[in-house]
Amino acid sequence: MVAQVAVVDAGPGRAWSERRMAGWAGAVLLASGGLMAAYLLLRPYGDAQGVRATAEAFASPWWLVAHLSGIGALACFAAFAWAVSGAGRLGAWVRASSVVGAVLVLPYYGAESFGLHAIGRAYLDGELADLDLADAVRNHPAAIGAFGVGLVLLAVAGVGVAFAVTRSAGASSGAVTRFAGWPLGLLIALFLPQFYLPPVGRLAFGVVYLLAAAWMWRHLRTPA
Repeated sequence: MVAQVAVVDAGPGRAWSERRMAGWAGAVLLASGGLMAAYLLLRPYGDAQGVRATAEAFASPWWLVAHLSGIGALACFAAFAWAVSGAGRLGAWVRASSVVGAVLVLPYYGAESFGLHAIGRAYLDGELADLDLADAVRNHPAAIGAFGVGLVLLAVAGVGVAFAVTRSAGASSGAVTRFAGWPLGLLIALFLPQFYLPPVGRLAFGVVYLLAAAWMWRHLRTPA
C-alpha cells in the first residue's frame, strides 16, 4: 500500500506517475533501512575506548564508509517522508520537519566523517600530540545545537509519517497495515537517545531499524 500512501491526495488520470512515485518511495524506504544498518554495524567503536583506539577508529576507512551510510540513511528517510506525507497540515509538517531536520543534521555528520578521519590519521602519523581537536569538532556549540534541533525535527517527521500511514491506510485495512509505520517512526524518534547506548545497543538499533523498514515496506506495498 505504499502506492496508496504516496498518492493519497492525487487526482484521477495520474496512475502512471503515481506508480512511479510509489516505487520510488519503496526504494528509498528500503535504502534507508539498509544504510542505517550498515552505518551502525560497520562503524568502528574504538572511540569509546582509549586515545590510541579512538585514533585508530577515526582513521579507519570503515569510519568513512559507516558515517557516509548514516548520511544516506537519514537523507533517504527524509525523501521517503516527503513522498508519503500527503496533503493538509500534517503533510506540511512532515515535509518541513524532515527536510529541515536533515539539512541541520547532515553537516555534523560531514564533520564526523571527514574531520575526525583526518584527525585520527594525523595522530597516528605523529602530526598531532593528542586528540583535543576532535573534541572541538564534536562539541562546538553551534554544531551541537544544529545537530540536536535537526534530530528533534526528524523525530517529529518520524511520528508524522506513522500518522500519515495510518490515516492513508483507511479503516478497511487490517490493524497490522494501519500501524505498519509506527515501528520505523518511533525508531526515528529514538535516533537521538541511541547515541548514548553501548556499542551492542547501537548495533541492535541498526538491525531493528532495518527490520522496521522492511516490515513497513512489506505491509504497505500492496496496491490499493
